[in-house]
Amino acid sequence: MTDKSFLNRMKNLLFTGLLVVVPFLAAVWMSWWIYDVLTVWAIGLADKLDLPGIKGEISSFWVRQGIRILALVFMLLVLLLVGQLAKLTLGRRLIGLGQKLLMHLPLVSFIYSTCKQIADAMQTTSGGMFHQVVLFEYPMPGSYAIGFLTNENTEPSEITEQLGKPVVSIFLPTTPNPTSGFLLMIPRDKCIFLKMSVSDAMKLIVSIGTVFPEQKAQELSGQ
Repeated sequence: MTDKSFLNRMKNLLFTGLLVVVPFLAAVWMSWWIYDVLTVWAIGLADKLDLPGIKGEISSFWVRQGIRILALVFMLLVLLLVGQLAKLTLGRRLIGLGQKLLMHLPLVSFIYSTCKQIADAMQTTSGGMFHQVVLFEYPMPGSYAIGFLTNENTEPSEITEQLGKPVVSIFLPTTPNPTSGFLLMIPRDKCIFLKMSVSDAMKLIVSIGTVFPEQKAQELSGQ
């Protein structure tokens, strides 16, 4: 084996190793970040309360993780309780009173109403907030981008009245981070509605176009 072929083999092995390790580490890091954000308040609370049994042990890694796990269990129980109350008449009334109170608070009312509308949209659609995968010309004719249909805009609005024609709401995500993006209003006849699933489209976007949906690839190869 020559030195050149040996180096090429090492490069291939290194690249393959990176493809395996990087997604794994990214998933672990993201999971740990979410875990930390959700439970960091419990550490501060336990430190301030100076609870017996953990006094002087709050700096211990395992004690802190135990507090965090208890916090997760507590939040899960609270969510289950709120979900149960929302199904009861008295619970719905109490939640309604809380919502009315929030809607009368400056700034809080705007934040709450926006989050509530997003939550309602996600709850009332079986596929979540994104209804369908859409292909459209962007940012210039002949160049296409993938987006997600979020609203058909069937009800009359100031936007449709000003444009004089119906438009659909399309979310154009950025790549490789699809959590940010742009809201576009596009005429329906300018959109190509794909059969591709939302999850497949997300994989395509996150992978910067390297992970093409297998089913569609097979269909294209068979044509």
